[in-house]
Amino acid sequence: MILKNKRNEFKLPYAGIETEFKGFHLLFNLNGDFGLILKLENPVIQYSADPSRYDFFHQLYTNVIKILGEGHLIQKQDVFSTESYHEDNSKEYLQRKYDEHFQGREYVSHNTYLVITKRSKGRYSEKSVNDFIQSIGKVTDLFERSGIKSSALNKTEIDRYVKRILSMNFYQDRIVLDNLVPVEKQVESGDRAFRSISLVDTDKVELPETIGSHSERSDKDSLKGFPVDNMGFLFDVPNFQAIVYNQVIEIVEQRPTQHKLEVKRKRHSGIPDPANDMCVQDINRLLEDVTRNNQLLVNCHFNVLVSAQKEHIQGACNYVESSLFQQGIIANKNSYNQLELFRTVLPCNTAELKVYDYFLTTADAALCFFFKESLNQDEKSGFQIRFTDRQGIPLKIDPSDLPMQTNRINNRNKFVLGPSGSGKSFFMNALVEQYCMWNKQPDPKWLMDVVIVDTGHSYSGLCQYYNGKYITYTEEKPITTNPFAITEEEYNIEKKDYLLTLVSLLWKTAEGTVSQVEADVISYTISAYYSSYFSDEGKIDRLCFNSFYDFALETIPEIMERERITFELDEFRFVLKKFYQGGEFENLLNEEVDQSLFTESFVVFEIDSIKEHKVLFPIVTLIIMDVFIQKMRFRTKYRKALIIEEAWKAIASPLMAGYILYLYKTVRKFWGEAIVVTQELGDIIGNEVVKDSIINNSDTICLLDQTKFKDNYLQISSLLSISEKERMKIFTINQLDNQEGRGRFKEVYIRRGSTGEVYGVEVSLFQYLTYTTEKPEKSAVEIYANAFGGYKMGLDEFVKDFTTSNLTLHSFFEKVNKEGCPLTNTFLSPNYRIA
Repeated sequence: MILKNKRNEFKLPYAGIETEFKGFHLLFNLNGDFGLILKLENPVIQYSADPSRYDFFHQLYTNVIKILGEGHLIQKQDVFSTESYHEDNSKEYLQRKYDEHFQGREYVSHNTYLVITKRSKGRYSEKSVNDFIQSIGKVTDLFERSGIKSSALNKTEIDRYVKRILSMNFYQDRIVLDNLVPVEKQVESGDRAFRSISLVDTDKVELPETIGSHSERSDKDSLKGFPVDNMGFLFDVPNFQAIVYNQVIEIVEQRPTQHKLEVKRKRHSGIPDPANDMCVQDINRLLEDVTRNNQLLVNCHFNVLVSAQKEHIQGACNYVESSLFQQGIIANKNSYNQLELFRTVLPCNTAELKVYDYFLTTADAALCFFFKESLNQDEKSGFQIRFTDRQGIPLKIDPSDLPMQTNRINNRNKFVLGPSGSGKSFFMNALVEQYCMWNKQPDPKWLMDVVIVDTGHSYSGLCQYYNGKYITYTEEKPITTNPFAITEEEYNIEKKDYLLTLVSLLWKTAEGTVSQVEADVISYTISAYYSSYFSDEGKIDRLCFNSFYDFALETIPEIMERERITFELDEFRFVLKKFYQGGEFENLLNEEVDQSLFTESFVVFEIDSIKEHKVLFPIVTLIIMDVFIQKMRFRTKYRKALIIEEAWKAIASPLMAGYILYLYKTVRKFWGEAIVVTQELGDIIGNEVVKDSIINNSDTICLLDQTKFKDNYLQISSLLSISEKERMKIFTINQLDNQEGRGRFKEVYIRRGSTGEVYGVEVSLFQYLTYTTEKPEKSAVEIYANAFGGYKMGLDEFVKDFTTSNLTLHSFFEKVNKEGCPLTNTFLSPNYRIA
């Protein structure tokens, strides 16, 4: 890179890159020092709320320093870059709209590099290189055993990394090098400025007296005590393009350095005055720490290199300096050596750091200033579902397969809790939409059947979008099935237990109990019923509830007489009569189930009309669950999900506990999952069936905003086995200052196994219109969908008209509903009205 003449030539400080060292590519500088660059991940995931991970990092790098020993330098570089989101691979319509919603959104990326350099003693030594390679092997092995991925950069990658630092361009594939112009406070390159901020002025060393491996937030009551990186503010610097946080530790010769300190202490103690006394005390404490705790003495240097447009550089640097000040660190105000500091950020160029750039301390203290956090990354899996990270950028996670493969969970079942208004319906719609998104694609990654038992029309839009089957219970057209109609091969202990539960439920209702004698009598009757049918005795013409009822009234008296037991036969006959031929619910258990349900991928049973009916509600819910189990056995190539919204209350009784356990056990065998969704805290606290049958068999817990439950959270924590660390994560939901530049969104905590993460549920306007549960909004969308012959065309026209209307979304909904027809010039029937 040439400025104007030879006198102003910017010379790179390298002799070259050698590639013949046991597969490693080493970078040699002009002093003869050589080093290797590792790309790796910091072990602390941002917002993990785990203080022990910061301590783990601390101990890990302490061990790295001890492995390397004297004569080595560690140059850790954390690179932050402002980038734009781009994704256009989605094939499904709503997912393409999701991509468009985030297209071009700015976010901060983060990468970590570790440059390990060996000081040259004036001449090349093959033994020194071999010893270095051996030490590198120990370090990478330590990282691997600690669960940290690392890879050594090759010659091409090293060359590219050096050029990226020279241009401070980490966000574009094409790198263009421009002139570097050092001015008073910064180095300028075109319309950008690079400014270095040294953490420590070695003339003053204005640092806090004590510092830990991490800090704790105190800016909000809900976030008090939340652990964060000491330098975590670097994620939040405004208007920057790139930041390199350059962290350098030189492992000095221990004995000579200690001797110098002892000489210095003796010199200061010879002239007593307050300043000298303090200096002696500091040296005493340092040497005592070295001796008592086996600490290593190190020289260290910390420098934040900020790149921004010239008009933004001052604001970005002010933010860094004020954030450091809040940590008790007063940054170096000297700025005359900006080009010098810029050059020292180049990897393996720490030789250009001057004595006045370093300060002496212990390795333990120096590592407190190392950056320890990393961002969540996409999970590598064939079953990826997208939510957003805490920045508002789509993130791919696997809620089912990967955690099963890694033993994080033992089943795919989920329990979802969120109060009204917390975004629960949008979260579930977003999940279900992605579950089904491949069903009609030509080259699907997976196929999935979803059956939903709903009590609030939460999925009507999505069901209509996917052309699913939406079944609403009415007296004129009830949901029917014939659970007694099975083949001899299908008759097993599990089916018998289901029928025992069903008959007991018909008789006693969900709130009742069945005695052991009563259960045995019913069980015996069921066995005799099928034995008679399968043996062709001729007593039973057709398997259905009617024939079972007749058979039971004939068989039970025989059992009572033979076994000399009592049984409330008259009560049994009277209560079950309503489900028999001529009774109030004669069709419920006697008509065959709609066979199309077994081939339909998306089925919603809407039973809101009977949710207060103590007899029908649990029976119909149980019937639907049995339909799902039959569907599971029939569709072997499909993943399956049974989602039970508030209808789960109908089955959360001791009478149903055994069947629920059977369901949860069975879904795993057939590549399925059961998801229970609720909003009422009182429904789960103190309900043993919920705890023993549902929660204990749901390895994934999804929690929406829990602020309303905060006063009762000890009970919830106990019920859901939530640790203090996880509780801290949960109470960050919707509490971060991460709303700027984003659409409306809610956050959700998803715990897979023992640990969880918080994600954002942010969707496009098209998805919002599909998911909405507000009746006026649903009505307006349906007007467009009906008018244009389908949901996709309707959504396109709706958004087009809304965009050009200059109305708020609320006002646009009102106007569409008032007119009763689309507000569009392209609509061909102006007299169209919704009846």
